[in-house]
Amino acid sequence: MKKKFALLVGLALVILALALVVFYPGFNRSNSAQAAPEVFASPVHAGCYIAAPSDCRIHVEPFTIDISSGAKLVNFQLIAIGSSGSQKVIYDFKPDVSNPVPAFGASYTPSLVTQDFAATCGKSYQISLQGKDTGDLSAFNLGLTGQFTCPASVP
Repeated sequence: MKKKFALLVGLALVILALALVVFYPGFNRSNSAQAAPEVFASPVHAGCYIAAPSDCRIHVEPFTIDISSGAKLVNFQLIAIGSSGSQKVIYDFKPDVSNPVPAFGASYTPSLVTQDFAATCGKSYQISLQGKDTGDLSAFNLGLTGQFTCPASVP
């Protein structure tokens, strides 16, 4: 009798454990939330100027990216957002052998290939800095400028 009771208790515990794994949300990996970002940035500043007649440029000031908590920088992008909502990647950085991944706990100030990007005179823009670390499923918005308008013509 004691053996049957112990066997039933053991079977009940196995069934309970399986039910927890299958039905309890904390055990279900498909319901896991995206990790909080471990990459942050200083404020992003940009503006527009006329470089030559009918040639406007967006100038992006230097910024710093901070990586924390054991994460590594996967990539960052500068995205120009037009007043119509259109978006265009104007700078895309991914680490490689010549550009190693900044270590966690480090501050990284990228030296952009260029800080001035082509723009359409008379149009309005915002610049978004988006970044992703090794714990993220997708990029996060790390900074966003206010809207600015490129000059329409040479003064």
